[in-house]
Amino acid sequence: MKKEKNTSTENTETKEPAQTTPEPCAAEDMAAEEQSMNMADIVGELDKAQADAAKNRDLYLRAVADLDTYRRKVQREKQELAKFALQPLIEELLPSIDHLDMAIDAAKNSDDSKNILTGVEMVSAQIKKVFANFGVEEIAAAGKPFDPNTSECVSHEPSADVPENGVIKVVRKGYTFNGRLLRAASVVVSSGRE
Repeated sequence: MKKEKNTSTENTETKEPAQTTPEPCAAEDMAAEEQSMNMADIVGELDKAQADAAKNRDLYLRAVADLDTYRRKVQREKQELAKFALQPLIEELLPSIDHLDMAIDAAKNSDDSKNILTGVEMVSAQIKKVFANFGVEEIAAAGKPFDPNTSECVSHEPSADVPENGVIKVVRKGYTFNGRLLRAASVVVSSGRE
C-alpha cells in the first residue's frame, strides 16, 4: 500500500503542474489581446494628443506674433503722439509770429513808435491767450508778500510803500502749467523802510 500511496501522490504532483500551466497561457493570451487592444487605443490617443499639441503650439505662436505686432503698433503710435503733441500750440502761436513780423516791417518803414507799441501789445496779449488755452498762467507776484515757492528774489530794496518781504516789482514773470510751477518769477523784495 505504501507503493500505491506514492503513486497517488506522484499522480497528484504531476496533475497539479499540468493544471496550472494552461491557466497562465490563457491569461497571457488574454493579457496580450488586451494589450494589443490597449496599444491601438494608446497609439490613437497619442496621435490625438500630438495633434492637439501641434494645434496649441500654432495658436501660441500666433498669439505671440499678434502681441509683438500690437507692441510695435503701440510704440509707433506713442512716438507719433509725442512727436506731434505740441502741434495745436504751435498752430495757435503762428498768427502771433505773423503779427510780430508785421510789427517789425512797420517799425522799419515808420517813425511812429506808438503804432509799433500797439502792435506788440496786441501780439503779447494774443500769445498770453494761447498760453491760457493750454493751461499756462502768469504768477501775479507784484505787491504781494514774497512766496519762495513761486518766486525767486534777485535783490532787496528799501521801500516806504511796500511792507517788509513784499514784492516791489517783477523783473521776469513766472508761470505755472496746469498748477505746476513752470518758471519762478524773478522779483525785487522790499527790505522795509530805511
